[in-house]
Amino acid sequence: MGSRGSAVLNQQHRRVERTTATAPAFRVRPQNMSLWSSAPVPDSAWADENFLLGAGMVVFQPATRKVVVIYESQKKYWFLPKGRKDIGESLEQTALREAYEESGYRVEFLPLYTHTSAPVPPSARGAPYLPNCEPIYICTASYAARTRRNVLFPASEYLSFWYVGQIPADAVPETDTRMPDEINYQTHLLDIEEATQRLYPDEARVVRYAAKLAEETRRYLEERPPPRVSVSSSSSLPAS
Repeated sequence: MGSRGSAVLNQQHRRVERTTATAPAFRVRPQNMSLWSSAPVPDSAWADENFLLGAGMVVFQPATRKVVVIYESQKKYWFLPKGRKDIGESLEQTALREAYEESGYRVEFLPLYTHTSAPVPPSARGAPYLPNCEPIYICTASYAARTRRNVLFPASEYLSFWYVGQIPADAVPETDTRMPDEINYQTHLLDIEEATQRLYPDEARVVRYAAKLAEETRRYLEERPPPRVSVSSSSSLPAS
């Protein structure tokens, strides 16, 4: 959202009570960043061989207020659906595909009132600010140079873009959607608090932030429904 959208949203949520999803503390204190963000990183530039893009999803079931979490039964850890972007694929398509492949659910985006810095399109300028499906979080991970099968892979930065999705109350995960190396994945629907306790801290933080935005959006829409549909380029995976 641009500065106008941020001001509008802040005014709209002035009376909204603080949710139970509170911002976690970082070891490095943010410098003029929100409490949900780590400290700024230095200006950088990377060639294509030194970065990798990925996308993930926080998938809610609004009817039960639960979140989709995957369990790796052999290595015994919990995680959110996420993966690398394929060539020619948009980040939105990546998020939907990974959610489907790893969880078995056909997911749709969940439009939310966010704090995005993205400007509204020219066609929507002057109109009321609407829920959107922009990414709500970005995480980075650094990988050192490594050798695999006598091939040297250079150091790289992995940028993960997080989106928010939803499934209906009667959703049933499909089978045989996973890749061969994902056969140990198990899909679970957990309460938000239980999910954040089981996930690694970085993904737990993303879930808390998504839950905060979802709750703020739900409360505001109860008071004042949007005048028209939200701005979104795509909403779900095409039917097979």
